[in-house]
Amino acid sequence: MPKAKHEELAKWSNRSIPLPNLRSMRRSRGLSQRELGERASVSPGTVYRLENGLRGAYPQTMRKLASALGAPPEDLVREGLRRKISVE
Repeated sequence: MPKAKHEELAKWSNRSIPLPNLRSMRRSRGLSQRELGERASVSPGTVYRLENGLRGAYPQTMRKLASALGAPPEDLVREGLRRKISVE
C-alpha cells in the first residue's frame, strides 16, 4: 500500500470507519454475507451491521474485508466506487 494511503488509514486507527461500498462490492463478487464473513474471519452479523451502517469497522476488520474481496482497503470507503462496480 502506498505510504499516503497507509497514513490515511492510520489516522483512523482508534476509530471505527463507515464502509459505504461494502455491500455493493460484496454483491458484485457474488458473495453472501456469510461467505464474506468466512473469507474475512468475521461473523456474518458483523458484515450485516457494517453494511447497514449500524457500526463502523476498525482498521483491522476493514483490512480483512478488503483482502477477502480482493481490493485495497480504501475502496471500501471511496464514494465513487459504487458507480464503477455497477457499470462493470
